[in-house]
Amino acid sequence: MNLSGLALALALIRSPVVAAAANQRALRADTVGLRSSNGIASYDAGMASYDEALGIPKCNSESTSCDTGALLNGRGAVHPEPNNPNTLDTTNCLDGISGGTSDESVDRIVVRSESGGYMTEEESVRITATVNCWEDGWEEDYVYFYHASVQEADSSNNWNFIEKIPCPGGGLQTLTTSYTLPKGSEHVVRVSIRYVDSNDFTSNSGSCGIGSFDDNDDVAFTVVTATLSPNITQTLGPTAATPEPSTTSPTSSSPSTATPTPNPTLSTSASPSLTTSSSLQPTVASSLSPSMSSKPTSTPSLPPSASLSPTSAPSNTPSASGTMLSPTKSPFVLFTYGESLYRDNDLDIQISVGLTATQIAQSGSSVSYVNGGQSSRSYHGMMDGAGIAQLPDGDYAYLSNAEKSSGNGGVYGLYFNKDGEIVDYKALLTGTSRNCGGGMSPWNTWVSCEEVGSGQCWQVEPDPNKPNHNSPKATLLGGPSGGAYETVAVDNTNENKPIFFTTEDKSNGELRRFEADGNGWDALHVGGQTTYLQFLSGNRFQWTSNIDDGKSSAWNHYPNAEGIIYHNSTLYFVAK
Repeated sequence: MNLSGLALALALIRSPVVAAAANQRALRADTVGLRSSNGIASYDAGMASYDEALGIPKCNSESTSCDTGALLNGRGAVHPEPNNPNTLDTTNCLDGISGGTSDESVDRIVVRSESGGYMTEEESVRITATVNCWEDGWEEDYVYFYHASVQEADSSNNWNFIEKIPCPGGGLQTLTTSYTLPKGSEHVVRVSIRYVDSNDFTSNSGSCGIGSFDDNDDVAFTVVTATLSPNITQTLGPTAATPEPSTTSPTSSSPSTATPTPNPTLSTSASPSLTTSSSLQPTVASSLSPSMSSKPTSTPSLPPSASLSPTSAPSNTPSASGTMLSPTKSPFVLFTYGESLYRDNDLDIQISVGLTATQIAQSGSSVSYVNGGQSSRSYHGMMDGAGIAQLPDGDYAYLSNAEKSSGNGGVYGLYFNKDGEIVDYKALLTGTSRNCGGGMSPWNTWVSCEEVGSGQCWQVEPDPNKPNHNSPKATLLGGPSGGAYETVAVDNTNENKPIFFTTEDKSNGELRRFEADGNGWDALHVGGQTTYLQFLSGNRFQWTSNIDDGKSSAWNHYPNAEGIIYHNSTLYFVAK
């Protein structure tokens, strides 16, 4: 599996949005918004929702961007705009009441980090507005951009004028400007389209157009503050659902001929059970902890009381200390990596200041247990995709693929008690080939995908107390013909019909969408409906039942798809 290539994101939104540019052989490296059913592509991952307290759309979570989608489409009651006027000052800053659907309106605002990372105070953002300019008089239309902090935007005197741009033509137009955010975590941008120069206000106090054809719209968003950078700590949730993709390129495309052990079956009659969705977080390659404790852990963790001070140069020792927590008790904290590193001489690696690494196993050697014993089998080689499963009483298991060929692949489990001590190591799936990526299911099982010509995605039950623990099964995610599958992500918003997305590392490997008929082990083996991602003209898309259309779209737009994750209504995947 190769991480080089193009990063895409599919935002599963509910309303149509304006089409993004670029319909090339390899799509541009922007986030692309898609509805869960059929829809139109957009630019961004961070989608705003209407904030009743503010009276405007707002993105509440820190992100690389904030997109109003269709929340601003139209103007006032003329071309009915949802929740109009969509300004912080609902008394004095209203929409014009003249004209019709072909006249002036602000239809969409996107704010995006210019660096490509999270939007951060004192850094530049790009503001893109989609506006409708008057078809018959666009030469007299002008678009104004303003900024304010949410706390100070109640007065027109607190708005900062950014730029005035004339409409370049009639109808829908996309206009862009840039602005460096001041300090603060809560910001708001206003876009105002105005007719004729007599309504020309470029001063800070003229932030609201007052003409009968004018439209003023705001969007608020949250950014990272300087107090969180550069040394921010991170811990991952207890069920790290999406594996860290490997950087090993496939060397074989031949189908697996070995029969997995135990022998899998493709169907069962039991009804699916409903369980609570687990959180999806990326996995980590090494075992990380905030202290130099000898207890191994499979995810990085810091207690809430741990703190880090920014350093001007990498230090030789970790800057955090504290009691190590298991993944089941660790808080989730944002972590900015790579800005300050130190070298762990024992492991001969560089690691971010504030984290430590502990070697917990070695390929080809037995695994040492906390009781002084050792595993009967050596730790597997060709480690690849991995996840973490919660177990009863605070215990957990680290589930790791083996990407070996010729029936020598599989899945192995490293079992920890609630104190992060290793208590067992066992094989959970054998006889498969090139088990590359996969993902955690909402019911806490691991799905492992074979990256061979006729490979399948296998469901593995890590809990020894569950009835399917020794019965891994090929799922319906790969279809009857199989393929060179990579990674799995799941949208469990509707627990009764979870949606699984699977990538295939082939030049025409279609992105598969499987809508299950229930929630539980059997949901991946019985029933369900599979569709495939197909891009249409103008960056529109649909989920088609025609696999050939999906393959053709993959060839033209997203060949050799690999890593994938669903997070905050957004589906991210990587293609080469």
